[in-house]
Amino acid sequence: MKLQEALKTSLDELRMQMLGVQVLFGFQFQGLFQNGFPDVSSTGRLVDVAGMALIVLALGLLIAVPCQHRLVDGGETTRRIHRTSTQYARFALLPLAGAIGCAVFVATGRPFGPTLSTAMALFTFSIAVGAWYGLGLALRRAWAIQDSEAPMNETHTPLHAKIEQMLTEARVILPGAQALLGFQLVVMLTKAFDSLPFAVRVAHLGALGCLALAIVLLISPAAIHRITFGGSDHPRMHSTGSMLVAMALLPLACAICLDLWVALNKLFGLGRVALAGAIAAFVLLVGLWYLLPLALRRSKHQAPASA
Repeated sequence: MKLQEALKTSLDELRMQMLGVQVLFGFQFQGLFQNGFPDVSSTGRLVDVAGMALIVLALGLLIAVPCQHRLVDGGETTRRIHRTSTQYARFALLPLAGAIGCAVFVATGRPFGPTLSTAMALFTFSIAVGAWYGLGLALRRAWAIQDSEAPMNETHTPLHAKIEQMLTEARVILPGAQALLGFQLVVMLTKAFDSLPFAVRVAHLGALGCLALAIVLLISPAAIHRITFGGSDHPRMHSTGSMLVAMALLPLACAICLDLWVALNKLFGLGRVALAGAIAAFVLLVGLWYLLPLALRRSKHQAPASA
């Protein structure tokens, strides 16, 4: 298999994982404003917070791959970005499995009680880990599958492949933004939202503005490809699209962290817990999406100079 084909397959697999994250991401935030949530136990609320943290971590890891491809490799298909995509996708499965277990615990706790909800959550988590890690490792051993001895050669990536990969990476990011947008719009029509402090409602409005900007930026490359270039390949299409995708992640990070602050305030009220959680999430996302890729790009450019 050629390296470009392997990377495309890896990006398509990231899109599949993001679709699973999308559903949980929407539930984690929307569930707080449902009529039955005030009856959730204190343990359920703590588990819900853990689920939020895990889903934000999974989201951050999945979106980190397009960031590195844009900022570190400039859209070129390299063995490094293919290896990174594989590793990050593998790492993201564990927090995704944990988030599923947390969501099952919270959703089943109120109608069925703590004993059954705990059993359901552990069962769901175990099935996910077993199917995603255990089954894969068992089949690898049973079928004696070995890593390919000959590494895939790096060649200059054609412009068409660069543009295709850039548009695919925008589609990797969009589902997470869509899930958050659904929460932001629906929650403002609930009575629970009206009872929030004014500062919290303003923060939610700010998150809505940030997310709208992020979605507009993510969809812009496709619109520019059609309207400006008539669907044809052009170097400026790739550079402009890459810049827009990279720019979209900052307002997306702001929207996630502002709404996380809103969610934590709904759970615990105005205080340090909500602020600390939002700041920690922002540091994590900005670190994965900007600081780490920029550091890798700097070390990559310094290596040839040192040689």
